[in-house]
Amino acid sequence: MNDDVRNEILRRWYGGQPIRGIWRDLGVSRRTVGRVIARHQQQRATGVTGLPAPRQERESLVDPFEAALRDYLSRYPDMSVVRLLEELRRLGYPGGYTVLRQRVKRLRAQCRRPPVERFETGPGLQAQMDWAIYTLDFTQEGRRKVNLFSYVLGYSRRQYLHFTASQDLETTLREHVRAFEHLGGVATTCLYDNMKVVVARYEDGEPIYNTRFLAFATHYGFRPVACRRRRPQTKGKVERPFYYAETNLLSGREFRGLEHLNEVTAWPCGFWRASCKCNVAVGGRPRKCWRCWASTAATTSWPPWIARCATGRSPRNPSNASWPCRRIRRRAGTDWQKKISRT
Repeated sequence: MNDDVRNEILRRWYGGQPIRGIWRDLGVSRRTVGRVIARHQQQRATGVTGLPAPRQERESLVDPFEAALRDYLSRYPDMSVVRLLEELRRLGYPGGYTVLRQRVKRLRAQCRRPPVERFETGPGLQAQMDWAIYTLDFTQEGRRKVNLFSYVLGYSRRQYLHFTASQDLETTLREHVRAFEHLGGVATTCLYDNMKVVVARYEDGEPIYNTRFLAFATHYGFRPVACRRRRPQTKGKVERPFYYAETNLLSGREFRGLEHLNEVTAWPCGFWRASCKCNVAVGGRPRKCWRCWASTAATTSWPPWIARCATGRSPRNPSNASWPCRRIRRRAGTDWQKKISRT
């Protein structure tokens, strides 16, 4: 009896057909049908499936050296298999390259790098800025490259997004001013990657900032900070909005041109919606966290410059909601730092 007949017997039996009808339709004896059903019930009761036992792996030449392999991979995650082979040869490894490569591939999947710990900052202390480049097909302007400027507040995650035709120094400075006006002030520090607009060069491992950009930062009263090279996790708060732009803002939509794209970005599908979306990291909506901080900064006895930074209103004229961004002098003393720590 083959497996197909056995499967058909059990299928008909589970369907409710009597044993007599099964052996008559299939042309097998009644005892054969009974034995198939009895064996199946016995296997179900004992947990035996009748499948062949899993194949046991043979002992490999790499097994005695697996502890040394794990040690090397934990200290040097990017070490090549050729270098590992050289080190294991010194320890007496008699095997070849292929079997070692297969074992290293399996161990590297287990010895992954630990996750990056999230770094949070207080209100008004840090912002992050970056550019992203996209190639879009406009209905009127055709295919062209556009640059997305992103400026994110580290505490509330409230952001400013705007598409431009270029990302030169003049455009970068102009978009900074627009971000300050949109957010109502300037954070104390701002993180940047090593773009030429911000960092001119490195000397002895220290960044030398662009003199024009540094003068701009001095005028508006914030300190630029260059991130460590080849480590994008340092400013992950500004990297994440680009994923939102790619999967939500730019997906499933058509734009006539760059101006229309910025209109959609501003309202109601762009950074306004992103500011109202609940963020797990801040425990609420970025816009709501920003408003709570702004109202607190405006009603407490903190220095006027920080209330101006949070609300966008001059303390001498609170009704002036369109107070422009200007040079903000940092007068943070000991009492101000204590109040920040208590919040």
